[in-house]
Amino acid sequence: MKQFLFFSLLFITTITNAQINLIKNGGFENELINWRGEEMASLSSYIKKTGKNSAMINQFVGAEWKALDQTIYIPKNTYAVECSVWMKSDGIEEQKENYKSGEMIAEFTNSSDKQLFSEPVAQIKGTTDWVNYKKTFKITADVKKLRIMLALAQTNGTVFFDDVQVIALTEEEYFKLNPIITVAEGQKIKQFSNGNFEENLSSWNGFGLISTDSKEGNTAAEIISETAEWRSIDQLAEINDGDKTIEISGWLKAKNIIQGKDPWNTGLLFIKFEKDDTTQASEDQVIGTITGNTDWILFKKSFPIPKTATKYRIMIAMSVCTGTLLADDIQVKLSN
Repeated sequence: MKQFLFFSLLFITTITNAQINLIKNGGFENELINWRGEEMASLSSYIKKTGKNSAMINQFVGAEWKALDQTIYIPKNTYAVECSVWMKSDGIEEQKENYKSGEMIAEFTNSSDKQLFSEPVAQIKGTTDWVNYKKTFKITADVKKLRIMLALAQTNGTVFFDDVQVIALTEEEYFKLNPIITVAEGQKIKQFSNGNFEENLSSWNGFGLISTDSKEGNTAAEIISETAEWRSIDQLAEINDGDKTIEISGWLKAKNIIQGKDPWNTGLLFIKFEKDDTTQASEDQVIGTITGNTDWILFKKSFPIPKTATKYRIMIAMSVCTGTLLADDIQVKLSN
């Protein structure tokens, strides 16, 4: 009897600790059940990433909006949600507007279904093999629901979706994915990581995308701005005691970036030195700026670390301009 109780408790604990996919039928094993807009899509049993089916949306003329969607409730005590999908494209036409692509979009709403914000998790064009996209969003107190849209957004071609997942993360789980590393001296130092974006946007905050148009490896970060507004991703890391200089390098690429009103309204890579959570230790320091249409360009700069600085923030931004900014292989070297 005791042995039975032990295994029962072990089974319950395992279920409790397992991360549950909030999306129903995300692998399309039950055809298109639980998804709205099923008339816009079909199933493919031949082209799939896992299981027996994928969802397919295609059109050859008209370039209309065609999408599936599913709305889910955010569980209580959720600190962040991790959204992921496998996508494959076949002949998706390039349009003037970057958002016209195969897309997975996350739309967050309050209890009255008012949209709070909406961001792409993934965008895909041309012809590609299966690519896994993943993006994590922190949840604010007013967010109650999440609508996931799988779309062929006003362009022609074919897009495939499979293994759609939304995982609710506690604060502890979130920081396991973005760890604070304990060093020998007993200090807790959050180190810079994932500068090559091979782990998607893990460790980065803000609203960016993952692109297969990379300088090194398989993926790069992509920031798209259709209107002249601030859009960025950033990563905060801590400075070791005794460090006196910092060298930052990174590759940037511009696609039709049109400079805004001021000279600094461009694609940017820069660093902020911070004294604490509310006070900067110095003015922002620019590592590189980029406009127009370019190939990959390497930028590298070294800076003395301000004496009062305890943290630094690497920022990649579209600074009130329009176009697309790509970034890859961001490296940070601290020295004393």
